[in-house]
Amino acid sequence: MFYSCCVSIEPRDPASEPTPTPRRPLRKSQPRSFSQAQPLSWAQLESVLSGRGAGLRNLRAVGVGEGQRRTTSLDPAEAEGTGAEGASQKGITTPFAELHASSAYNFLRGASQPEQMVEAARELGLSALACVDRDGFYGAARFATAVAESGADLATVFGAELSLDVPLTVLCKGREGYTRLSRVIADARMADPDKDSVRYPSLPQLAEAAGGHWLVLLDWRRTDAQLVDFFGADNVVVELQHTMNPADADRNERLHALAVRHGLREIVSSAPTCATPKHSRLAGAKAALRERKDMAAAEPTTHPVGGSWLRSGEEMLQLAGDCEWLARAVETSVQVAEECAFTLDLVAPNLPHFPVPEGYTEMTWLRAITERGGAQRYGPRGSSAAANQAWATIDRELETIEQLGFPGYFLIVHDIVSFCHENNIFCQGRGSAANSAVCFALGITTVDAVASGLLFERFLSPERDGPPDIDLDIESGRREEAIQYVYSRYGRENAAQVANVITYRRRGATRDAGRALGYAPGQIDAWTRHPEQTPDVVQNLAEQMLDHPRHLGIHSGGMVICDRPIAQVVPTEWARMEGRSVVQWDKDDCAAVGLVKFDLLGLGMLEALHHAVDQVRAHRGREVELWRLDPTESEVYAMLSRADAVGVFQVESRAQMSTLPRLKPRTFYDLVVEVALIRPGPIQGGSVHPYIRRRNGLEPVTFDHPCLEPALTKTLGIPLFQEQLMQMAVDAAGFSGAEADTLRRAMGSKRSPQKMERLKKRFYQGLEAKNGIRGVVADRLWDKIVAFASYGFPESHSQSFASLVYYSAWFKYHYPAEFCVALLRAQPMGFYSPQSLLADARRHGVEVLPVDVNDSDVQVDAVASLATPPRTNRPTGVHGLGRGTGEPVGQIRLGLSGAGGVKGISAEVAERIVEARERIGRFTSVEDLSREAGLTVAHVEKLARAGALGSLGLTRRQAVWAAGVAATERPGMLPGTSGVHAPALPGMSAFEMVASELATTGVTTAEHPVQLLREYLDEWHLRPAPRGVHPGDAAPRGGAAVVTADSLLRVPDGTRVRVAGVVTHRQRPATAGGVVFFGLEDETGLANIVVSQGLWARQRAVALNAKILVVRGIVHNAEGAATVTADLLEQVETQLRPAGEIAGAHAGSRDFR
Repeated sequence: MFYSCCVSIEPRDPASEPTPTPRRPLRKSQPRSFSQAQPLSWAQLESVLSGRGAGLRNLRAVGVGEGQRRTTSLDPAEAEGTGAEGASQKGITTPFAELHASSAYNFLRGASQPEQMVEAARELGLSALACVDRDGFYGAARFATAVAESGADLATVFGAELSLDVPLTVLCKGREGYTRLSRVIADARMADPDKDSVRYPSLPQLAEAAGGHWLVLLDWRRTDAQLVDFFGADNVVVELQHTMNPADADRNERLHALAVRHGLREIVSSAPTCATPKHSRLAGAKAALRERKDMAAAEPTTHPVGGSWLRSGEEMLQLAGDCEWLARAVETSVQVAEECAFTLDLVAPNLPHFPVPEGYTEMTWLRAITERGGAQRYGPRGSSAAANQAWATIDRELETIEQLGFPGYFLIVHDIVSFCHENNIFCQGRGSAANSAVCFALGITTVDAVASGLLFERFLSPERDGPPDIDLDIESGRREEAIQYVYSRYGRENAAQVANVITYRRRGATRDAGRALGYAPGQIDAWTRHPEQTPDVVQNLAEQMLDHPRHLGIHSGGMVICDRPIAQVVPTEWARMEGRSVVQWDKDDCAAVGLVKFDLLGLGMLEALHHAVDQVRAHRGREVELWRLDPTESEVYAMLSRADAVGVFQVESRAQMSTLPRLKPRTFYDLVVEVALIRPGPIQGGSVHPYIRRRNGLEPVTFDHPCLEPALTKTLGIPLFQEQLMQMAVDAAGFSGAEADTLRRAMGSKRSPQKMERLKKRFYQGLEAKNGIRGVVADRLWDKIVAFASYGFPESHSQSFASLVYYSAWFKYHYPAEFCVALLRAQPMGFYSPQSLLADARRHGVEVLPVDVNDSDVQVDAVASLATPPRTNRPTGVHGLGRGTGEPVGQIRLGLSGAGGVKGISAEVAERIVEARERIGRFTSVEDLSREAGLTVAHVEKLARAGALGSLGLTRRQAVWAAGVAATERPGMLPGTSGVHAPALPGMSAFEMVASELATTGVTTAEHPVQLLREYLDEWHLRPAPRGVHPGDAAPRGGAAVVTADSLLRVPDGTRVRVAGVVTHRQRPATAGGVVFFGLEDETGLANIVVSQGLWARQRAVALNAKILVVRGIVHNAEGAATVTADLLEQVETQLRPAGEIAGAHAGSRDFR
C-alpha cells in the first residue's frame, strides 16, 4: 500500500521579505537576536517510507501519525514554519553555519541578491555564511559589505566552486587560503585567451597550490575519497545535504559511510540557491536558462522545486531527526566556519611605489613637479597678487595630500597624462579633479580651480575616506594606447580593468522569463516590442529577475593598480576585447575592498578636436593650441545663442538647442550652466525654467531661506550643482563636511535612494535645530536634494565639459569645413548622423565633393586652402540653420572608406587604391584602376554604384556595366584585352541619384532628399488623404500648408502648421513622462517635434517606422526656440513613390539615444 505522506511547509510572509541593502565600506558588525522554526524535508519522509525510521517522531510531532493521510506538495509556497518568521515564533536558537550557499552573483545559479541572503541569515540566527560562486569571487565583496552593514553577528566564509570534471567546492582557511584560491582561479581563467575557457591543473597540483590553506568539500557528486589522498584528511570535509530532494537520504548515508571509513569531519548544508522559498521558482528558471532549456524540459536535471533556501540551525536539527551523525554535522558546521572565517578587508592592497629620481621621496618629487608646472600656469611665486593666491592654494592642497598619504596617486595620474602628451594623444582630467589647483598645475586638468572659485574639499579633504577620484578623458581612437601603457608600466599582474556587472533590465528579463517558461522566440520578440501584451506569468517572473546580475562586462574605462599581483586580491579574467584583462568586481566592490581605481575614459569629442587641429594645420597653415583660445569671443557665443550647435559638444541635443536661445550664453560660465542645466537632476528638481526666467530678468532672484544665499548666489538662487547641495546641507542643516560628502556620494550611488532615505531624518533634524526650518520649506529643500539622487552633476564636471563646448564651437564658427571633417573622422560619436553633419556643413556654405578614386583620400578630408574662410555666410534659420549664399567657406571631399565613404570598401582596400594612385598617377580607366589596385569585381561595382568613377568619364550605370569585365584584368595582362567596353546607357534621375548615394555611402553631396520632394510637399494640403489617415478632415486634406524648418521662428506662436522632413532621431527621456521627441530635417534645417503619449499610442506604427514624415501640429516659438507639438503624423514614403525610393535607401534615424 502506498501512503501519500506530506507536510505542508509555508514560506515567510512576503511583507518580511528582505530587500537589498546599500553598500558602504566594510565595518565591524554587531550581534543581533534570532529564533528558529521546525520544518520537515523529503529526506525524512523518504527515510520513513523506506523503513529506516529516522525522523518518525518528527512526523508524528507535526500531525502525520499512524493511520493519517495528508496531501503532499513540493511547492515551497505551501511550506509551513520555515524561515525567519517561523524562527521568531518558536524562539529557539541552535548554532549553525551554512557553508555552501549561492547568491545571484553565482550567475544563473543563485536567485537572491547577497543583501537578501545576509538579511535572511541574520533573521535565522546563523553563526556564519559562505556564498560560493562558480570559478570566481564575483559576489564576495558585495557579500562582505552586506554583512558589515547588516549589523549581524555573522562570520563571513569565502570560497568557490571549481569547474573540474566533477565540480569541487573549496572553502578558504583565512586570508592565506583566499589569496591562494584567487590566484588559482585567475591562472585558470587567464590560461586560454578564450574568455569562456577555464583550465584548472590536476587535483595533485591544486593540492600543492592550496598548501594546506583550503578545506575541500566532498559532496554527493564524488563516489570515492580520492580528495583525501591529495589534500589530506584534515583538509577534506564531507558535505551532507538537506535540499528537499528525495535523493538526499541515500546520498547522505553513502557519504557518512565514506566519512567513517576515512575519519573525515561531516557538515550539513541545504545548498541554498535562494534566501527564501519565495525565490525558489526564480532559481528553477535560472537553472533552466543555464541548461539552455525551458523549465519543463530541464525538470529531470534540476531541483524538484527549483532550488533550496536558507534554513536555521533548529530547522536543520529537525531535518536530522533521530540521526545522531546528522545532528553532529550541524554542530560541526560551526566549528568549520570558525576555522575559515575572516573579513575581506584583510586582503586590501596598496598602490605601487612610484619610481622617483634619486634623492626624492614621492612627496618631495610631487612638490618639485608641481612647483615647475605651477610657475608655467600661474607665474612664479610673488610675481602677482593672483599668483600669490594660487600658490597659497597649492601649498594648502599639498599639505592635505601629504597628510592623507596620496602623493603616489597624483604621480601615477601625472605619469599617464605625461605619456599622452608625449605621444600627442589629447587628454584632460575632469570630475572633482577640476577642483584642484595642484591638478591644474600638473597639467592633469584644464580648469583653473583658483580662478573658478572651486572648492578643493569637494575633491579631497581629511574627512574623506578613500583616495581622490580623477577621471581622465582620452581621445577615443587612441585610448587603447594609454590602457596598454598602464599594463606595460605596472605589469599585467598588477593592473587590470574594472568589471561592469550586466544586470537584467526590462527587455532582457522578459526575454529570459519567456524562454524559461517555454514560449516561442517570435512571441517573446513581440512582447519586448509591446510590453503591455506580456502575460502575467511572464511579467511576474521577469519582475523577479530585474536588477539581478546576468553576466560580467567591462567598465568604460576604470583600471585598478596595486602593489601586488591583483590576482591575490580578486581573480582576473580575459575581457572580450583583445589584450584586456578584467577583475571580477565592479567599481563599488573595488572601492569597498581598497582597490584604487583610475578612470581612463574614451571621449569622441577629444578625438574630433585633435582631427580639427590637424585639419586646420594641414589645410589652413595655422597652429591652434586649444588652451590658448580666447574664451570671450562674442561671435562664438552669438552663434550658440542662435542654437547653431549641430556637432558642438554637449549642447547639440534637442533639449539643449531649445534652451540655448532662451539662455543666450554670453560668458564662459554661461556654458558651465548650460552643460548642467539640461540634466535629469535640474529637470526633476524644477530648476530649468526658473533659472532661465531669472537669467532673463523675468523673475526676481529669491532664496527659500537666507542661509542658502552663500551657496546659491552665483546660480541666481537655483540649485544646479552637487557642490551647491553639499553647501546647502552644511549651511542649512548643520552637516559636517564628512556628512555633506556622504550626501554627495549617495547622490551618485547606484543604490542612492536607500542611502538618501537614511540621511533624510538627520537632514530634517538639522534644519530645525540650526535654522528653525520645518514644514513646507523643509520639504522643498529635501525635494531639491532628492532630485539629484541619481543624476546630480558636479560643477567641476561642467567646468571641464564647458571647455570642450567652447573649443568645438570655436572650430565650428571659424573653420566649418575642417570641423565637419573632424566630426566625420571621429564617428561614431555625437547626436547626428554623417548625413545630418554634411547637410549642416552645406547650410554653412561648405561645398561637399563626391567620393572619387582620383581625388579622395582613405577618409573624408578638407580641401587645402590657405585663405581664411569668409565671414559672410552665417546661417540664420531655426536652430541657426538656414540657406547659405555666397562663395563656399571651404570644401570637403568624401573619402573612399569610413564615414561618408563607400560601403563595403574597407580601409585596407582604400589604402591600396591611394597607394596605386601615388605610384602611377591618376587612373585613366576602370581597367587601370582594377589592375593596379588589385580590386575584385565586388570592389569595382561598389565604387561604380557610389559614383566614385566619375573622373574616368563614366556615368554610374556605364561604370557598373564596365566593372565586371574590368575587374578581371590583373598585372601581366595586356591592357584592353579583357572584353568589351560599356555601351551607351541612360543617365539617372535626380531621385535615383540621391537614392543611389544614400544606398552606397549613406550621405548625399548636393541636394537634400527633402529638397527633391519640395514640389510635392508644397501641394500636400491639396492632395487627397489616404483612407483612414485623418477621417475628420475632408478630402483633399486642406488646412495648413507644409512650411520649411527655417520658417518656424517666423510663424506666429500658436499657429497650426505642417512641417516635413527626414526623421533624424527619436528620444524618450526618462523625465518626459512618456513624451517622445522627434528631430525632422529638411533642406533648410532641423525642426523639433513633440509627440504626446496619446498620439504615440494612436499612431505607433507610423511614429516608429516612418523615415520621412509630414507632421501637423501647433508651433511654439515665443521664447526664441521653435517646437511643433504634433497632432497628426503622416508617412510620406508610403504615399509618394519618389519618397519611397529615397526612404528605402536611407540608413534611418538615431532612435532613443
